[in-house]
Amino acid sequence: MAAPEATPLEPCDVPLALGALLLRAAAEAQGQPPLLRVSVVDAVLARRHELTPREAAEMRISCQAVAAAAPDTACFAALLARAVGYRERLALAHCLYEVMADAEAPAASLQSALWLSEHLLFVTPQDLAAPNRAN
Repeated sequence: MAAPEATPLEPCDVPLALGALLLRAAAEAQGQPPLLRVSVVDAVLARRHELTPREAAEMRISCQAVAAAAPDTACFAALLARAVGYRERLALAHCLYEVMADAEAPAASLQSALWLSEHLLFVTPQDLAAPNRAN
């Protein structure tokens, strides 16, 4: 994926790549070991992609495999920022915010989500502050 000759993402690969970045960014923001609750991630993926609970769990497992094979988070995010449209990145930022809101220390986690959204996904703070976070 990091190779200069890599082809652009196929539209069907975008949800998996963004889901992988969601998992990676949320885990890094929460520290080691990551305290992500699988049920929360699955629920966010299900809502975002209109999936059944089983389909969302399968998607999360696929996203975990992509996240494990992806380059470091900053490089991965930069690649996706160039390959994926703003609306998809904004939707991912809202998903990240939702996952982080469930963290044990939500205030610090939400600050991390905002920073990651702005600096890795290049989403503007004004768009992040929009009233309807669930896209």
